[in-house]
Amino acid sequence: MAIVLKVKWVDRSDRPEPHQRIRLIGGDSRELRWQHTQSQAIESIERGQFAYYVEKDARALVLQVALTAEGRKHLTIPAEDGHPQLLLDLPGRPDASPDSRTTQNAGR
Repeated sequence: MAIVLKVKWVDRSDRPEPHQRIRLIGGDSRELRWQHTQSQAIESIERGQFAYYVEKDARALVLQVALTAEGRKHLTIPAEDGHPQLLLDLPGRPDASPDSRTTQNAGR
């Protein structure tokens, strides 16, 4: 069974395509702060290790893996018709100072 993680922030790049702008997603769960690259999140979803969601209007919207027209995998929310805008609308990455409670792999 997958560990469920709420995505609270997104670290963005300045790449031109929306699906390329997501560098990291992250959040916190009790005492643990976590962050995953888009590639790590895609792999974790496909392996059933983690399930990610964002909250909008008191609803949990589950992140899924989608393909671009060129066949590249990226994160999306089904309601977005393949565009990661809800993810890109999340707040940016909080203070990135090192912290012993922070992990990039959150349980890997």
